[in-house]
Amino acid sequence: MFAAANLVHVGYALMLVALLARDVLWLRSALAAAQTTLTAYAWFTGRPSMAAWNALFVLINTLWALRILRERRAVALPVELAPLHAAHFAALSALEFLQLWALGKVQTAPDGELLVRRGERPLWLHYLLSGTVRVEQDGKLLVRLSAGSFVGEMSLLTAQPANADVKCEGSVQLRAWAVAGLDQLRARKPAQWARIQSVLGRDIVEKIQRATADAPAA
Repeated sequence: MFAAANLVHVGYALMLVALLARDVLWLRSALAAAQTTLTAYAWFTGRPSMAAWNALFVLINTLWALRILRERRAVALPVELAPLHAAHFAALSALEFLQLWALGKVQTAPDGELLVRRGERPLWLHYLLSGTVRVEQDGKLLVRLSAGSFVGEMSLLTAQPANADVKCEGSVQLRAWAVAGLDQLRARKPAQWARIQSVLGRDIVEKIQRATADAPAA
């Protein structure tokens, strides 16, 4: 017959498995299993306080595991957003992408509007949905950006003022995120923010490659 005293060894073995887990869902699940076993051990050996504490830990870890499962469940993207996600936001899960997208709003900027002013930190991160913008320094054109490019991402990542002006060339439709809201997201969800940084970093690399390709040969 399996002795109740052996439950404590099973419980601690499961805790060891949890500590070795690299995935947070497996960690939470293994901890819940370990603490369920320790709750049973404490109950059968007449330790009600220990049983109560471990039952509380089971509840907490189970709720976290369910939350993680809900966040990872398959999410159907709207037809109009699926190509955008695949092309420019693939580092984010579908759910993370929808959450980020919902934080922004659509804006239409007229011809000549200055989206970013050199020497200032932009208050908005923009993503071009349609139209073209000019990136200029001292009135000299550096590059044109079209749909699928971010504007203001370098200042967002570095928290430094912009080193160029960005001006609309014709009417431009944008998705805009307030920098203050993104800073709050960074503080609340650092793991998700790391993936957003990956999205923005890829955009910066593509711009550098485009500018290099367009530069005249020496």
